[in-house]
Amino acid sequence: MNEDDLAKALALAGASDPYIVCWRDLDPQSTTEELERLAEWVAWVIHRYRVDHKTIPPCWPEHGALVEELSALRTYWESCYQDDANPADPLAFHRDLTLTLRRLRDWSSLLGCTRTTHRPELVS
Repeated sequence: MNEDDLAKALALAGASDPYIVCWRDLDPQSTTEELERLAEWVAWVIHRYRVDHKTIPPCWPEHGALVEELSALRTYWESCYQDDANPADPLAFHRDLTLTLRRLRDWSSLLGCTRTTHRPELVS
């Protein structure tokens, strides 16, 4: 990642410290705002790491587990690129990115959404 890419991604994150979101505690307006903020970062990740729709489908904001996982990944990413971060933190992020992408792929497979079709989750 070059310095321009890093600066742009940090600007998209919108915070100088890692930003932790407790989705359960947000009101509907705050949820909408946080999803918009997260969507910018997720778009960057999809482009930067060439993640396909089988891992992060376009309808990811409609699936709570995907939102939680991506939000946690963003927080972790932000913490790894702080001024006081350990020089090994970016390597740790990339190690854990592999695990996160595997979980996202598993959840997306269970959801059955495609590039063009969203399958709502059944509420029991």
